[in-house]
Amino acid sequence: MPENILYYGDNLDILQRYIKDETIDLIYLDPPFKSNQDYNVLFAELEW
Repeated sequence: MPENILYYGDNLDILQRYIKDETIDLIYLDPPFKSNQDYNVLFAELEW
């Protein structure tokens, strides 16, 4: 698996679709959970 790839989406969906079992050492998540806020604006201003 290549290193330093940003997967953008629902974390459970991304893990199930793209990440093989037993290949992750650490996942760190730090959003304010269940806040009903839309944080997509952080990425909306970037051009990929």
